[in-house]
Amino acid sequence: MRKAATKKSVTTTEDVIQRRLAVLEPKKMFFDAAMNMGWQLGGAVLIPIFIGVKLDDKFKTSPSFTLTAFVVACFGVVAVVKSTIKRVNQEQADAETEESATKPVMKKEAKNNVK
Repeated sequence: MRKAATKKSVTTTEDVIQRRLAVLEPKKMFFDAAMNMGWQLGGAVLIPIFIGVKLDDKFKTSPSFTLTAFVVACFGVVAVVKSTIKRVNQEQADAETEESATKPVMKKEAKNNVK
């Protein structure tokens, strides 16, 4: 039996850079999603509560508008978290689709017909 010839792989600096960038991409996606969600959560909580406090001051009703605003803020938080999860899942699916499209497809070699 013959030994199969081994092919030596040559690593270039471009390959190393591509691998390092590929490792950083998920971290960047997570950081972007966390920062975006932070701003959205802040707005979803602070804006309704601020409006509720101002309405309580104007109409001299102590906690009623503030509590109502808190309930609205809770629904806003749930909506922000759901939309962020949906967006991150979509971005991951798109990234996997792009990755699979750029990889070469391995074809099975046709077997020789024996006559």
